[in-house]
Amino acid sequence: MITAKGQEIPLKTAAAKIRLTGFRGDLAEIRLRAGRRAVAVTADGAMQTCSEPFTAEDIANCFAELCRYSVHSYTSEIAEGYITLDGGHRVGICGTAVLRDGKIETLRDISSLNIRIARQVIGCAEELCGRIFDRPHSLLLAGKPMCGKTTLLRDMTRILGERHKVTLIDSRNEISACVRGTPTLDIGQHTDVLCGCPKSEGIILALRSLSPEIIICDEIGRDYEAVEQCLFCGVKLIASAHAESVAELKRRSGICGLLPMFDYTAVIGEKGRLIDIRRSEEL
Repeated sequence: MITAKGQEIPLKTAAAKIRLTGFRGDLAEIRLRAGRRAVAVTADGAMQTCSEPFTAEDIANCFAELCRYSVHSYTSEIAEGYITLDGGHRVGICGTAVLRDGKIETLRDISSLNIRIARQVIGCAEELCGRIFDRPHSLLLAGKPMCGKTTLLRDMTRILGERHKVTLIDSRNEISACVRGTPTLDIGQHTDVLCGCPKSEGIILALRSLSPEIIICDEIGRDYEAVEQCLFCGVKLIASAHAESVAELKRRSGICGLLPMFDYTAVIGEKGRLIDIRRSEEL
């Protein structure tokens, strides 16, 4: 097993080859590639090789382990290019795409795996919540990949879920890390979780049946109608998007029309550092 943040990742094949002795910094990723050495990546983005080369057979064995030797059980996730492990760790998958009707049906001949280590950082969202949430508000949280958006959303869910009715649309099971329907991470006393549910469908389901005050989801994009329906019916939405600035959000065709619907837009930088907050009227 590979142990990260006190949690075990089911990778006996990789653990037998990887050596993290002398590794410095918080482990953020382990990248495995056929024909090349494994690379450990810190939260600061520093990279360090940590094994002898992995063979294609090694990668195939690792993939089978991650899928618990039941690849067909993960078909829908594999088609999206990732699988999620217990604890919220996400594994990005590269290989040969198998298409049906122009859409990816699955991936075969897996050539590389990127294991992203999930972290629960209790208290990291206190500043943002203190500045915005004197009462429920809608918020779009922006930042570049790997800057800590999901970690921040997880702590916001915990904080707001202690005092409001919250529904979490956890489409990739990264925020709550549910195991057989039960969250393994702290997401607040009053938070309901729709795990593995597409965001648009989850938002509509929550509006119809769960009477939330706040809905939280990760990485919106082509969800305009559901977001609009949520925000126009009095329920507050907290969501994230990939962008390094408000200006970049305005240039994204799938996002720019949504910006005025959110009460606030916040941008975070490295390690979840808050660099910009704006009210909708300031955009």
